[in-house]
Amino acid sequence: MKCFTLHSYKGGTGKTTLVANIAAILAQEGKNVAVLDLDFQAPSLHTLIGISTKTKYINDFLDGSVSHQDILNDMPSSFSLDGRMAVAFSNPDVDAIRTQLAQDRKWHMNALSQLLSLKQMLADDGFDYTILDSAPGVHYSSVNTIVLSDFAVLIAKIDNFDFDGTLNILKGLYTPLDKGTYLLFNKVVPPMFKEPRYSQMKETISEMFSDLTTVLGYVPCYCDIPMGMGSEIHALTSSEIAFVTGLRAVVKKIDEMPIPKPKAKGAKK
Repeated sequence: MKCFTLHSYKGGTGKTTLVANIAAILAQEGKNVAVLDLDFQAPSLHTLIGISTKTKYINDFLDGSVSHQDILNDMPSSFSLDGRMAVAFSNPDVDAIRTQLAQDRKWHMNALSQLLSLKQMLADDGFDYTILDSAPGVHYSSVNTIVLSDFAVLIAKIDNFDFDGTLNILKGLYTPLDKGTYLLFNKVVPPMFKEPRYSQMKETISEMFSDLTTVLGYVPCYCDIPMGMGSEIHALTSSEIAFVTGLRAVVKKIDEMPIPKPKAKGAKK
């Protein structure tokens, strides 16, 4: 089983939308995919997919009140997926969020141990992928998702704010953790795909990031996405739009890539 996280320096990159659509594409291709919303500070996957009043949350699993199977919510059969797509949500209740924000380092260390056990349970259940929706930035919970993952996909937009922030966490967080990373640019406006802008964009990005990570791709902006009011997975409803076709190329790379191996101690970069 491959386990990877989608992470970003800051919010607003479209990370959660990408998580849901990547999972859906993999499930359409016959893969069994578990999705975990580990953004305890601002959970949003439930808005995109929808939850019932009987939903049990990852929070409940971490406090030991439910089993891992209790928190998995399968996508409706009406989507006719060839594989299984099951989602576990973080509790969006304000009191639950406050509780998570107040947790200390010891709690998060225990949570990591439980999440590692959950990862193994999902592998034993026959899942081919576990995809983690991480909190942005550098917090205990986001560091846990990175440690839990085989590799991380960093999501960024084409602007200097994201460039600088992404560079900072690559050097300050991912390099010390010795974790394999890939860089995916989202919400790329159509004029950026035209020459000479496209070559200039890739050259700038190569100069900044080529020594630290590998660029996975560029996902075009689809301005109609907000019209779905955050409750539509376009890979399931609008499969021919450029956003989805561009993302399918990215998913193909993810499916074909080997799991990065940690560098041997003392090895040169």
